Amino acid sequence: MRTITAILISLAVAAATLSGTAAAVVTAPPGYIYSAQLLGNLTQSCVAAAPGGTFVGIGPAFVANAQSIVLAKESGDLRLVAAGFNAIADCAYDRANDVLYVTDNADNGDFGLAGPFAAQSGDTIFAIPAASTAAGLSAPGLELLPPDSLPFAAAVALDAAGNVFVTNAAGGGAGSIIKIVAGTPSPFVTGMDFSAGLAVHPGDGSIFAGETLSTFDTQIRRFTPAGAPVPPDPFAGPSFAFGSYDLAFDGDGRLLASGAFGGDVVSFDPADASSLPFASGLTFATGLAVDPLTRRVQMLSSTFTSADEDKSLHRFTPIDQLTPGKGSPKSECLQEAYGLQLVDGPVTCTDGAPCDADGSVDDACVFPLGFCLNVDDPQLPACATDSAVTAFSVAAKPVSAALAATAARVAAALPLSDSTCAFSDGYYVPLKITGAGVKKDGKAKVKVVTVAADGRKDTDTYKLICQPAP
Repeated sequence: MRTITAILISLAVAAATLSGTAAAVVTAPPGYIYSAQLLGNLTQSCVAAAPGGTFVGIGPAFVANAQSIVLAKESGDLRLVAAGFNAIADCAYDRANDVLYVTDNADNGDFGLAGPFAAQSGDTIFAIPAASTAAGLSAPGLELLPPDSLPFAAAVALDAAGNVFVTNAAGGGAGSIIKIVAGTPSPFVTGMDFSAGLAVHPGDGSIFAGETLSTFDTQIRRFTPAGAPVPPDPFAGPSFAFGSYDLAFDGDGRLLASGAFGGDVVSFDPADASSLPFASGLTFATGLAVDPLTRRVQMLSSTFTSADEDKSLHRFTPIDQLTPGKGSPKSECLQEAYGLQLVDGPVTCTDGAPCDADGSVDDACVFPLGFCLNVDDPQLPACATDSAVTAFSVAAKPVSAALAATAARVAAALPLSDSTCAFSDGYYVPLKITGAGVKKDGKAKVKVVTVAADGRKDTDTYKLICQPAP
């Protein structure tokens, strides 16, 4: 028995061989800045925004017990969350309950293994508890459903109530979507072919599902929260112009679809299914994730050659979510801040709120601060980006090792001519606690100075306030 991921990879390799084309330069859509974080490990489909970083699946393809879930920090440091997976297909993070759901679509039969060195678990969905702080867990024992209960486990998604949806990509009309409520599975949709990516509409809760047909073209279907098809059915396709591997809604409410061999990641309007290219130049984009606070889109991809594309987080940062300072309109685009929620004046965050990147109430806020340079910002038409950034510095009070490390990475890459973003592991701002134990606002200040080759200088100062949890 072959896993659905193995089938898709075989098709992708065949398509790449037939096309004979080299990898293209990655192109972001208008209004986004592309950057990549090299992890140094082969990535495996799972990507999910997390407190303090990004959950990513890594490891060699189709090797029993050899794949893992790590938390990748913005600095590139990796923390092992759980190991012992065989063929990671997807993941979804329940931030409210701090649970990461992971699908694995290989078992002993897929590897031809038996005995003490056989794969210990697979063909199922796992639930990793306390995922934001978990370290060194073993996959066996974390199953949400019994091993071998989902022979073609593929995509996973969550609705607003925390119910879990997972696709079983059996093909031949035996594919399905399963809904899991409080650990109990039930059929949600049946009669599909290779059921793949899933996404829940943030407004009406309808379920969008990608599907590869027996003819290997793809379509996207839409279902009510009760599982009834929403006309027109299918929502989009069948077509070879987009993929079905993963689906996700971006910050503008558009549906992203990955998995077109050598083609674009496509963006759909959920109202009328009209589409636009989102990202071009990736060989085979797989997992998709969108940060709920900053709206940054992240995706994984593979060339099937172990190139850097296969080992990277591919990031698309929306320019309209960046925070420029209040300097000259001719220089303000030289640097704009990431992660500060578009505010004028002091940036205020409450301990444990979504703006607190560590996701916990711990008498401090971690601001997910980053810096984007030479931003082609349509709201700053007088600011030219045709002159390279030649100097960059960050001064923080209180001092921050994370911000200093980010500034050093930028400085090492100068001069920078293109639009680019650099992210930090977060600026830690503690509350003030009096001798009597009374908690008061913690305050901080960050000063950023950016200079261009043509002599323009952009000086921005950001005031940050961390408020106690109610």
